[in-house]
Amino acid sequence: MIDTGAGNIPSVYRSLKAIESSVSVSFEIGDIKDARGLVLPGVGAFPEFMENLDKRGLKGLITNIIKDGGNLLGICVGMHAFAAGSEEFGYNDGLGVLSTTVRNLADLGVTNSRVPQVGWNEVNISEQLSSNHPLRQIEKRHVYFMHSYALPSGAQGEIGWTNYEVDFCSVVQLNNAIGVQFHPEKSHKVGRDFLAAWISSTNCN
Repeated sequence: MIDTGAGNIPSVYRSLKAIESSVSVSFEIGDIKDARGLVLPGVGAFPEFMENLDKRGLKGLITNIIKDGGNLLGICVGMHAFAAGSEEFGYNDGLGVLSTTVRNLADLGVTNSRVPQVGWNEVNISEQLSSNHPLRQIEKRHVYFMHSYALPSGAQGEIGWTNYEVDFCSVVQLNNAIGVQFHPEKSHKVGRDFLAAWISSTNCN
């Protein structure tokens, strides 16, 4: 697990340990290069998150891992980092492996519902996914969301979307990198099932 300084690192770590995965936390470039699978956790403000990656010399490394087909799971702001940029606290660049910009839910059309979205919701899954894709583990089940910003519906790489008054992109995939807007670590058994399936799909347990 990549140590980004994000607040959800302990809870993601506990979730991974709960499914008996071999997990460690590091921001050392050598450790990240040697890992068979990587988790990029993130909560909080996008600009600070990207600044932390930059200070630790990780932006280019993570970008190349995604482009080269490495196994990586981005969670919440970790998913936002895939994007060209985010409008949170003014426009800030992301890693740019996706061409889409992260926007506030209100700017995406949410007018009558509370922003941030906090609570349980479903993910609609692309019919093109294989039956053993890890996302199938949450099909027709609820997962936990906590966010004010999201990728718009139909974003590049979208394989799952969620309706919160309007549709927004809640899961993307680029090569072997998956980004999820929901929090597996807060989604109890559903989240653990998803994480276990993701680990199994990467052969990195």
